[in-house]
Amino acid sequence: MTATNAGPGIDVAVADPGAVTLTLPPLPSMVRVGRLTASSIASLTNMTIDDIDDIKIGISEMITMLIQHGDGSPVTLCFEADDDNFVVEGSTAATRLDVSGNDFALATAVLEAVAETSSVAFNDGRIVIRLMKAVAVGAAER
Repeated sequence: MTATNAGPGIDVAVADPGAVTLTLPPLPSMVRVGRLTASSIASLTNMTIDDIDDIKIGISEMITMLIQHGDGSPVTLCFEADDDNFVVEGSTAATRLDVSGNDFALATAVLEAVAETSSVAFNDGRIVIRLMKAVAVGAAER
């Protein structure tokens, strides 16, 4: 955060653009921490309440998938927001990614439903899940 002088004796906090990274232990109870962090960052944009709810749903699926398919290592979430998009990339270490189960199919369907784009990949011993939600033009309805 930076302080901007808005007038005599008035400083207003303005969020600096850039990424916010959160590392969580691989526990289901940590889903709420990820959701709270995502909604807090998203609320700094012009996203609607419905869009923020979509992000929270996507974060729940993302963290749950990473815990279920990971090797027990911490889950890392990286959040980036600008005027146009809100992007979250989650990852954790894993020995492989099993895409054959119904739980995987359901989770990816949910991610596709709540985001403009989403992807799930296995690269260099890590599962990487990415979702992007567009910030609607003129969405400041809060």
